[in-house]
Amino acid sequence: RTRPAARPHANMMSVTAPVPRAAPVASGRCGQRRGLGARRHAVTAQPGVVATGAVLGDNLSVLSAAVVKAELLSALTGDKPLTVFAPTDAAFAKTCEDLALSKEEVLTLESLGDILTYHVVEGTVLASDLVDGEVTTLNPRFRLDIVGTTVNGAQIIKADTRIGNLTVHEIDQVLFPPWSAPAAVQTPQQILSFEGWAPEVINGRLAMLGFLTCLVQEIATGESFTEQLHTNFGIFAAQIQLWAFASLVPSFSSNEGYTANPFTMESSRTWREVFKGGPWSAEMRKKFSPEVEQLNGRAAMVGVASLILVETFKGSALF
Repeated sequence: RTRPAARPHANMMSVTAPVPRAAPVASGRCGQRRGLGARRHAVTAQPGVVATGAVLGDNLSVLSAAVVKAELLSALTGDKPLTVFAPTDAAFAKTCEDLALSKEEVLTLESLGDILTYHVVEGTVLASDLVDGEVTTLNPRFRLDIVGTTVNGAQIIKADTRIGNLTVHEIDQVLFPPWSAPAAVQTPQQILSFEGWAPEVINGRLAMLGFLTCLVQEIATGESFTEQLHTNFGIFAAQIQLWAFASLVPSFSSNEGYTANPFTMESSRTWREVFKGGPWSAEMRKKFSPEVEQLNGRAAMVGVASLILVETFKGSALF
C-alpha cells in the first residue's frame, strides 16, 4: 500500500522532505572532534522541514539547530509576525572559540531558551524601521540596544529576509542577556600580568586608601608613615589583602560580562543590570570614570612615595 507524501509545514519555507531528516551538529571545540570518544549528536526536524537550514537558512544552520533543540520551533513558526536578529554560523563559531566551548556544549546550555528569545522581537521590523533606543524582546527580563545598524554592538550584515512569518536580520555576533553565558575564566597569571589592567588599578586603589589613612593617622597621632606601618603592620597587611581580593573577585565569576576590569564595565550589560536601580547611575559613572580613578591612583602612588621620602629626610612626621 502506498503511503501519502508528507505535507509541507504551513508556516515554513516551501522546501519539503518526504521523510524527516536529522541535522547533525558538529561536535568538538568549534566544530572539531575532541578525542576518540567524541560522538556526533543530531536534532530531528519536524516533518516537512529540511533540517539543514530550512528553519532560517543555510547560513544559519547552527541557529536553526538551536531553535529545534530549545523546542522553540512552534513559537517561531506560528501566525504571529516576528523579527529575528539571527547570528550566523560564523558568529557561533566565534562564540564557541571565545567561550572555549564546543558547538555541542553551546546547544546544551541551560540558558539556551533565554538566549534565543533574546534575539526575537514581536512584529515585523524592517531595517528601515530601526531607531536608536531599547527594544523589548521575547525574553521579558532584558531589552536590546539599537544604535544605527547595530544590535547590542553586533552589526547587521544582511537585512529583511522574509521566511514565512519571520523577518530575519543576520548579525555577526551571538547576543547574550546578562548572566546567561559561562565566562572564560582567566588565570591569576593572566590577570596580574604586567600588560594587564590589574596591577596598576589595584596598586592605585591601595595607594589612595593608604595615603588617606596615613594622613588622618599622622594628624591624629603625630606618627610618620613608616612608624605607622611598623606599629600597625597587621592592619595594613589585612587591608591590602581585602582590597586586592575585592578588586579581583569578579574576574573569577562564572558569568560572561561580570568583569573586574573597570575599563570594560561600562560596556558590560551584566554590570549595567547590577547598577540599575542603584545610586551608581550612568551620570555618576561618567564623573567617576575608570580614567578618573586611574589618575587619582597614580597621584596617590606619587603622594605615598613623596611622603615617605620627605619624612625620611626630615626624620619625623610631616604633620
